[in-house]
Amino acid sequence: MITVDDLYSAIVADLVAAGERSPYPADANEPDPRYKSYGVRAAGKKAILKTHRAAIRALSQAERLALARQLIYSEVGEQQSVALAILEPLADYFTPERFGELDALVRQLHGWSKIDEYTGSLLREVLLRYPDPLLALAQTWNQDADLWLRRASVVLFTRKVAKTGRFTDQALALGETLLFDPEDLVQKGVGWMLKDLLKTDRPRLLAYVKDLRQRGVSSVITLYAIRDVKGAERAAVLAVKDK
Repeated sequence: MITVDDLYSAIVADLVAAGERSPYPADANEPDPRYKSYGVRAAGKKAILKTHRAAIRALSQAERLALARQLIYSEVGEQQSVALAILEPLADYFTPERFGELDALVRQLHGWSKIDEYTGSLLREVLLRYPDPLLALAQTWNQDADLWLRRASVVLFTRKVAKTGRFTDQALALGETLLFDPEDLVQKGVGWMLKDLLKTDRPRLLAYVKDLRQRGVSSVITLYAIRDVKGAERAAVLAVKDK
């Protein structure tokens, strides 16, 4: 049976080879100088994961976790994407007693593409299982010096989480602290969160966005929030001018 180290080496070798054939410098347009990449886009990563899926499934849970840790701590984007595919079915492993480990893994993600991948899958599943403890963890990310953790604290409430309608109050509270964040990608994260929350609580969110405009909040946030709003509703929001 293949060992964790051997499987890790095989996955990395395939990613490196695919990167050498790729015309792209990275798998995503990432501004953080800490971000590392081979240049393998989504289709290539999916093909490599498929090649190794049977071997990954043959591993024990402990071995799969060990493999995922190696991939994440490499700080290479494509390796972290493969790690996510391994970890998502293991969301039950991350009980509140293991949130220190979860926090350490998330802190290895140095780009919007990986933060968005992890919040939209693994972290979503953990939130739905353990809402209060993960909300407490998200509050620590919300005040972190690392911009990607601050982004994580709000994009966690996009997509399927927003559709549940369960976390609007908590999401808005976290977004409030980042309204004047100096980082563009954090502000865009807040705008994305508002856009998705608007789909389930439209009157409240439209009124909130109008209030943000009155308070002089950046249009990076407010225009992103109303990206899907059309016609008279959009015009009513835009009619509200900054003070």
